[in-house]
Amino acid sequence: MSDVTAPALQRVLGPVGVTMLTLSVLSPGASVLVAGADILHQAGTGAAFAFLLGGVLTLIFTFAQAELGSSFPLAGGDYATIGNTLGPRGGFVQFGVNLLQTPVFIAVSATGIGLYLHVLVPVLPVIGVAVASLGLAAGIAVLNIRTGAMLTGTFLIIELATLGLIAVLGLAHPVQSLGTIFSAPMVFSGGGAPMPLSLAAMGLAVAAASWATSGAGQAIYFSEEMHAPATIGRLVIAIVVMTVLFEFVPVLGIVTGTQDLSRVFSSDAPFTAFLAERASPLVATLVTMGIIAALFNALVSGITCYGRFLYSSGRDRIWSGAINRALVRVSARVGSPWIATLVVAASAVGCCFLGLSRLIVLASGCGIAQWVLLNLAGIVGRRRGLTGGPGTYRAPLFPLTHVISLVCSGGLAIIAWNDAVSGRPGVIAVLAVIAGSLLYHRFVLDRRGERWTVVGVSPDGGSPGSTKDDAREIEGHHPIGQVDDFADAQITADRA
Repeated sequence: MSDVTAPALQRVLGPVGVTMLTLSVLSPGASVLVAGADILHQAGTGAAFAFLLGGVLTLIFTFAQAELGSSFPLAGGDYATIGNTLGPRGGFVQFGVNLLQTPVFIAVSATGIGLYLHVLVPVLPVIGVAVASLGLAAGIAVLNIRTGAMLTGTFLIIELATLGLIAVLGLAHPVQSLGTIFSAPMVFSGGGAPMPLSLAAMGLAVAAASWATSGAGQAIYFSEEMHAPATIGRLVIAIVVMTVLFEFVPVLGIVTGTQDLSRVFSSDAPFTAFLAERASPLVATLVTMGIIAALFNALVSGITCYGRFLYSSGRDRIWSGAINRALVRVSARVGSPWIATLVVAASAVGCCFLGLSRLIVLASGCGIAQWVLLNLAGIVGRRRGLTGGPGTYRAPLFPLTHVISLVCSGGLAIIAWNDAVSGRPGVIAVLAVIAGSLLYHRFVLDRRGERWTVVGVSPDGGSPGSTKDDAREIEGHHPIGQVDDFADAQITADRA
């Protein structure tokens, strides 16, 4: 396998730019108006409590991710941070999960655009619009990242204004009391009489809300383009808190402000029904346009974000030499990994044909596996002195939050597995990807004459290195593929 030289990304972003890009990727608007609609169907007036509790769980889950990202601020994101702590196989398992999750996540936003635009213009085909949106978004995503941050920031303002309108319309004229909502939640089905919310239904709703509020860790993908990358951990936690507030408040608004709970909550589009009740058809149309803008914003930012992930895989020499060299190409004019970015967009085209429900099932399964790996890596990293060092973010109450995260992830996995129709196929798909990743590592990467290399942070605090043979090993670290056990493995760091 020939050498691969990866040009460094440009450090042009501050905390505001990274925050706007990350919020655009995780898209509070899409989470509330798409995933939130399903949660309203599942939990009725308990949806507000589901988002609150799910958001708290997401915050706990993310502590480990923030510490790992602060210690290893790399464009590879979670697979690079896990690889630098659990070792080659642990990192590659996360890479496989990310590789499945990337086109799925992108296709969710593209399909959502097709669905909502079809509502406004019924003659437009959903899949055709989704594919066209991918092409347009990819063209914007290859621009200079600072320009991209400005464009997505504009869309983000529209998105948050849409959520703010829903919150104001509901909270300004409350019908249900907070005491009733939190102490006696009711669920509605088919416009029938309200029924008390069961514990099992609440559990499923909390799991869905936790997935809806997650995604702040995607800021780590942009850390190699930050002026102060070590601050990424604290920034990730701040973004989690903002995300929970941006999603919880509008859901609380629709729950407290709806007059006809049975009609609105049993509607296929509860937020549209709420706006029709509280405002007018014109406002409902404008909000639908806001939803489309939010989804397109998430699409552009997601392609930008995961383009960095694929760039990192080429730098780490995961593929053949020719593919690696193509993925690490950075445009001299705009400073973006343009081939990797376009490949991400192209990979999502096929997923657009799967349908929204299958995409969400796959994304949820990937999320459970991700939290398990991240929190295991957080425990190993802190105990081995690899994370939480001076000047980096340290997760509070170690290892309590990590143990809680692992227990809750196990509970969510059980809930998903017991749902034979939707949840279990997603779990099986993720387990298959994990098995495939381990087999690829064992029978492809381990047999190469030159080992693949997860790039680490240089000892002098400089930029991560390129994957050339002038790699310098950090003391106590070993080349990838030469260690058989996760707990004993550590990673080679390359100097540019």
